[in-house]
Amino acid sequence: MTIGLLLITHNDIGAQLLLAAKSTYGSIPIRTEVLSIDHYDQPSDLTKLTKQYIKLLDQGNGVLILTDMFGSTPSNIGKEFSHLKSVNIVSGINLSMLLHIFNYPKFNLKELTAKAIEGGKNGVIQIKNERKKSNNIK
Repeated sequence: MTIGLLLITHNDIGAQLLLAAKSTYGSIPIRTEVLSIDHYDQPSDLTKLTKQYIKLLDQGNGVLILTDMFGSTPSNIGKEFSHLKSVNIVSGINLSMLLHIFNYPKFNLKELTAKAIEGGKNGVIQIKNERKKSNNIK
């Protein structure tokens, strides 16, 4: 059994990240669901849906919830479940984080959470211009 993964994001951010990851790997090695939040959604409805997703995804090893931005509605919905021992939440999802998670499908919840954070941080870097200067380009 593996950890369940729930992406709670604004609009289709989670769905698009999952699609990009799937095109990279060919398949998804962890049971993953996406909860897309629109501006008209009611928080109480979202909390109920999240609870249902957690029940669906938790096969005994827990659920890792990824949200797009700390302090936003997706993050606040996820935070509602932070008291559960079988649920961890990481905010700031990016493609690097998701791909990093999929590299370790057999890890336990604690290990996978650490890998999510590591992958997310390692995926954020500044790209510097290292080209030679040319007199023709300003």
